[in-house]
Amino acid sequence: MYLFPFYKQYDSMQCGITCLQMICEYYNIKYSANFLSNLCYTTTEGVSMLSIRKAAIELGYECECGKINIIDIKNVQKPCILHWNQNHFVVLYKIKKGKTFYIADPGKGLVKYSLEEFKKHWISTQSGGEEKGIAMFLEPTPAFYEKQTDEQPTEERSFKFLFGYIKQYRKYFGQIVLGLLVGSLLQLILPFLTQSIVDVGIKNQNIGFIWLILLGQLMLTVSRTAIDFIRRWLLLHISLR
Repeated sequence: MYLFPFYKQYDSMQCGITCLQMICEYYNIKYSANFLSNLCYTTTEGVSMLSIRKAAIELGYECECGKINIIDIKNVQKPCILHWNQNHFVVLYKIKKGKTFYIADPGKGLVKYSLEEFKKHWISTQSGGEEKGIAMFLEPTPAFYEKQTDEQPTEERSFKFLFGYIKQYRKYFGQIVLGLLVGSLLQLILPFLTQSIVDVGIKNQNIGFIWLILLGQLMLTVSRTAIDFIRRWLLLHISLR
């Protein structure tokens, strides 16, 4: 089942930017939220419909926005940005039989509404017997796809990005893994030594054997502590660099 590309807004002022980000990815181009935020000139009060329109045009969209009635919105075939509850932006990405409206809400997730619920959230004015709300329609132009050079997002990275750092210190990571295995093995031996004290030393009243086992336990504990110290020091060494 196809799912509309969804992003959650970072804070309450990022809804408009996040809506634009989702629509860009719908048309197979990814932009980072930071890049779009700079393009929209975000303020402490968020972004306006005008700011989103200017940013969309700069990205290469043909953009139309204004008030539209409920009848016309039912005929929309492509995702559009809606002014929601008079203080929020969402993306309308699908309409089913004119009765079910699928909304990508940056604050809630992918939600669907009935016609009455949709009208309650979207309708802002009633004039001449018509119920209207504010919508923005975006259509990508060839310029939209030609602009993809330096604006590619830097937020999402694959595991290859992480492996590039691990590769530089692969010897240290090998020593860390080896120390972890040896430490676990020493920890596993200690219960058997304790059992041998009871089964052999105490049962046979062999004080020399008991002292030997206790000395062995002490050496194993010191060794395990030393290995753990070295392992932590190597991790600190890697993290600092």
